[in-house]
Amino acid sequence: MNSLDRYLSQVSRHLVGLPAKLRQDVLMELRTHIMAQVEAEGGEVSAVVERMGSPRVTARSYIQLYGYGVGLKVVAVIAAAALAFLTLPFSLGSPDFLGSVWMSNASLIILIFLLIGIGLKVGARAALAAGIGVSAARFAALGIAMALSLPGLSTEPVAILAFALTTIAIAFVGYLAAPREKAAAEG
Repeated sequence: MNSLDRYLSQVSRHLVGLPAKLRQDVLMELRTHIMAQVEAEGGEVSAVVERMGSPRVTARSYIQLYGYGVGLKVVAVIAAAALAFLTLPFSLGSPDFLGSVWMSNASLIILIFLLIGIGLKVGARAALAAGIGVSAARFAALGIAMALSLPGLSTEPVAILAFALTTIAIAFVGYLAAPREKAAAEG
């Protein structure tokens, strides 16, 4: 395996999450770009590959350009929403619904880090979708708990308001953590 194939293989490993067709297009574009550089400079493939930088950074630039595939985004939203059900006891003080308070505290912390990770790695739109999914799941969990009249569930207006405000705020955690495109320099 030559240095170009090795480099493209490493870039491909870091493109996980992109749709297969897009990943192939990126690798073809990258191969074409590198070979054009070699031809233009009359140099060695290995020298051009070395100047390209780390495969991870190269892959990340393409991911930022094209974004992740729908499948990965859907999995992120579903995982975050499923985890959101476990945060209800912390918010409303019901230790009997889906586990104890320590479980819901841990779930809430993990959920926040998951949303931040989605924002940082997958992007702002996916993080916002996951946050909305989390909010919907938390409100659904509250509705289920109230419909079942679970013992220990606080239905005080202040508790419900705190829950609602927290749930709405959580929806934006990942979105706010996502990197923003820098505005073009003003000229």
